[in-house]
Amino acid sequence: MELKKAIASLNVPLPKYIKRFALPIIIFGFILSFLLYSLFPELFMGSAKYILLAVPAICITFVVMYPFSVAAAKAKDIDSDMHYFVTQMGALALANTARKELFKMISDDPNYHLIGEECRKIYLLMDTWNLSLADACRFVAERTPSVIFADFLDRFAHAVQSGEKIERFLGAEQDTVMRDYATMYTGALTSIDIVKEMFVSLIMSLIFLASFSAIMPIITGMDATNLMLISTFSFAVADFSVIMFIRAKMPRDQIWQQLGIKSESDRNLKRSIVFSLAGCLVAIVLVRFVIAPDVIKIAIILTPLLYTGRIAAKEEAKIKRKDDNYPSFLRSLGSSASARGGMIGEALKSLRMHDFGPLTKTINRLYSRLVSRINKLDAWNLFSVETGSNLIQRFSVMFVESTHLGGEAATVGDMIATNFNQIVRLRKLRYQSASTMIGVFYGLTAGIGFTLYVSLGVVELMQGMFEAVELPPGMSMGMILYTDINIGVLYTLVTVIMVMHSLLSSLMIRFVDGGNLLNGTTHFVMMVWIGAISAVVCKASVSSLLGLG
Repeated sequence: MELKKAIASLNVPLPKYIKRFALPIIIFGFILSFLLYSLFPELFMGSAKYILLAVPAICITFVVMYPFSVAAAKAKDIDSDMHYFVTQMGALALANTARKELFKMISDDPNYHLIGEECRKIYLLMDTWNLSLADACRFVAERTPSVIFADFLDRFAHAVQSGEKIERFLGAEQDTVMRDYATMYTGALTSIDIVKEMFVSLIMSLIFLASFSAIMPIITGMDATNLMLISTFSFAVADFSVIMFIRAKMPRDQIWQQLGIKSESDRNLKRSIVFSLAGCLVAIVLVRFVIAPDVIKIAIILTPLLYTGRIAAKEEAKIKRKDDNYPSFLRSLGSSASARGGMIGEALKSLRMHDFGPLTKTINRLYSRLVSRINKLDAWNLFSVETGSNLIQRFSVMFVESTHLGGEAATVGDMIATNFNQIVRLRKLRYQSASTMIGVFYGLTAGIGFTLYVSLGVVELMQGMFEAVELPPGMSMGMILYTDINIGVLYTLVTVIMVMHSLLSSLMIRFVDGGNLLNGTTHFVMMVWIGAISAVVCKASVSSLLGLG
């Protein structure tokens, strides 16, 4: 990314950034290095002295890379809204909205984030500084961190100067921008697939490290607890790193509506949380009377969370089905409204006889509200809340605004439905990527449980065998094996690894899928049970094959 755009993303002048942010951090790095050397000189002898040089170097690297990091985050935020932006611009242009007002309406829309701020800059440059639309677009294009948005503004400026009609230009831009958005989207999914393969290799290495931490202390005399704590920390760092990468890479594309109005789906989900937590509390009491390994008890305690996961999955599946049926409904509504002189209410009345799957009941309620003279926008917002879909919410507002301003309902409906279909297709690729990740993570969890519990079984066997050996006088056990290992603590730490990895893996699946995080409770509980069953089977197998008591 260009340095100019990275600095512009900070929203502060470069001298101010250097004076108030960069210099204090660099000075802090040198002072910290000096203090460490002055207070603990014995710790930084030999090769350890390079740590003192690394501290200021890290601070310098941070202040240099920080603007690029901010710019990359802003570019991702803008790119995530580009499909909404270009669709709304095209729909408003079909209503012959003034070019200046196009950017004002986008900037006033609370659903847009940074792209709204960029549009506000263009509007203010025209309104306050009297720049032409083309010059304002080029000014912002030179400074915006998003390549897709910058290219769009450059093409927009050229179209304005060449006298091309805005509605024609924005109509042609639908395909161009949506292709760019699809390329960005599929590129992110490809990156996730690559990281998934790297994550599998990393976890396999960490499994070896944890097994080494369990077995080697009995031979070398190293502290087994400390080694297993290091393994636990390594698993946590690996999982968190992948989560952060996924969150940074995947486009922001919520499935559930964001109006802040509680729908029936939201209420069902909230009730399920209460029931699941109550079930967990009951399970905590009951497992006190169950004779089973601790990992089985933990799995039993977490099992009631499956109810919340089931409800979340059921409600999310309904939303996805409604998304699939929405484009055909919008096309039919636009065509019917155009045939009736733009009368949306009359068009809805005729469409009530048709079957739009899970949308049918919601469409009937929408018609009833419009007939009862409820505010049009409020009626459509309630329609979006009942569907529970963020896509339906955003695109319904575009359709209503454009037709209210005089846009041809059939043309507007066809444009919105076409872009809607493209986004649904991209989402299905995302769901496929998440589904393959589910199988991989389930297999990894079984592998972790099997390997680590077998390792602990072997350690327990060796410890029991050599503790029973009677040594000649004057000979200590340390001359053969080190048996002073708290095997109970190791079992507890391995259980912590299993539960923590299961939780973080379920979060990864949800971040890739883009759905409600509560839907991941099903995967969380299932992976904990896989680990628990692996523990029981492995311990029984080791006991049977190796004679462990």
